[in-house]
Amino acid sequence: MRMNLNKKRGDGTMSLSDVPVGFEAKIISVPDDDVGSRLLSIGFVPGNSVKVISCAPLGDPRVYMVMGKMVTLRNDEAKRIQVSMEDEIEQLSNVTEGSWRVIHLVGGRNFRDKLRSMGIDIGSTVKVISKGVVETNRGVFRIGLGMARRIYLRRDDV
Repeated sequence: MRMNLNKKRGDGTMSLSDVPVGFEAKIISVPDDDVGSRLLSIGFVPGNSVKVISCAPLGDPRVYMVMGKMVTLRNDEAKRIQVSMEDEIEQLSNVTEGSWRVIHLVGGRNFRDKLRSMGIDIGSTVKVISKGVVETNRGVFRIGLGMARRIYLRRDDV
C-alpha cells in the first residue's frame, strides 16, 4: 500500500486517500457534482473531522470514521475529498534536516526488523543529515527512497 504525502498541495491540503491509517484530518472541500452530493449526504462535510480506521489488504477500499459513523470509500472517491492533516506529519523522503520523531511505519515484519536494526522504530528520534541520510542511536545510515516513503515523521520539538 502506498500513501503519498508528496501530493500535499501548496496550500497544505491533500486528498483523503493519502492520509495514513490511524490519523485524523479536517475536511476542506468535496467535489461539486453528483459524487460530491453523495459524500455530503453521508457526512463528508467541510469542517468535519475524519479518521482513517483501516484499509483492505491491497489498500482499497478504506474505512473512515466521520460524524460517529463508519463509512467505506474507494480510493477514487476519497481522492476527490481535500483535507488538511490535524497532526502534521511528513514522509522521511520529504523532510528537511533536523531532528524528527518516527510516528508511523508502513510495512511488514521484515521492513520493521530492518529498520529496528538501524535504530528506527515508532517513537524513536532520528536526525536527518541530508536527503536519504539519517543518524540514529546506532549510527549513520543511508535510506533509499522506497523505504523513506514508508516512514512517517513529526518534527521533534525537544
